[in-house]
Amino acid sequence: MIILLIVGIILAVLFVLSVLIYWFNLDTKLVKMLEKPMNKHYDRIKRDKRL
Repeated sequence: MIILLIVGIILAVLFVLSVLIYWFNLDTKLVKMLEKPMNKHYDRIKRDKRL
């Protein structure tokens, strides 16, 4: 019975976290924050073919 309670609490916490991420649009904000360093990295990579 205790295992079901623990699983239920974990699922409830994960649900609340996912709602907060959705509500505050945190996934898009994270991607926007990582965009500049990723562009720097990929701009330095040598290309085999030019576009």
